[in-house]
Amino acid sequence: MSAADKCKIVLVTSCKGGVGKSTAVANIAMSLARRGKRVLAVDCDFSNRSLDLIFGCENSVLYDICDVLLGRVDIERAVIRDERSENLFFCPAPLETDEDFKPEALKEALDKAAEALELDFILIDTPGGAGKPLELAAGAAQSALIVVSHQPTAARAAEKSGILLDRYGVEEQRLVINSFDYDAVESSKRTGVNELIDRTGTQIIGIIPQEYELSLAQEKGILAYQVKTTNMKRVVKAFDNIAARLCGETV
Repeated sequence: MSAADKCKIVLVTSCKGGVGKSTAVANIAMSLARRGKRVLAVDCDFSNRSLDLIFGCENSVLYDICDVLLGRVDIERAVIRDERSENLFFCPAPLETDEDFKPEALKEALDKAAEALELDFILIDTPGGAGKPLELAAGAAQSALIVVSHQPTAARAAEKSGILLDRYGVEEQRLVINSFDYDAVESSKRTGVNELIDRTGTQIIGIIPQEYELSLAQEKGILAYQVKTTNMKRVVKAFDNIAARLCGETV
């Protein structure tokens, strides 16, 4: 079996923006890398890229995934190695593009990356919405993480995301609940886990607690595991649990 066949390609999506998809991609990717898995995070948000900021490598961006798809450079030249882990790589999105790429082109590029970098996982970050980037990513992925927050509009968007992924042939779908406010749930001010699962119709893989420190950290290109506070420990544990489940472990 080739490296490309062994590599698991996972897209991270929601039809609503602002629910934390990029945050989930970056921190789950690092959790996988810390477990010894070789991981590539690919930014396919062609209208509002942000993974380079979250990874803290915006000044290192020279090429992007569109340069690869247009044949300007090989995938290896567009990839940036994260200085915090020898197992973590990143491929940025362009600032903008009007190109209409085919899913086959992305799949071919990612397969080449899997072979060249001996990858175990590729995580694809997608924009909010149901446009071409989602269809592009779905054509290359074997599974999907649908991110939802507490807002009713986010739950509706997550349900729509599942319907679209079914249409695109991505049958393996799992729900990530982000910015979950446990205190608000206990006081009956917000929806509980079971209701979110029922609304979205998707099996859960993990819950990321609400934590303001996470937002402050990523503005500086700092990932969750680097913040050594008590509150952030449960956030890191949540990302680690998702990573473990992606690896097939029971947590």
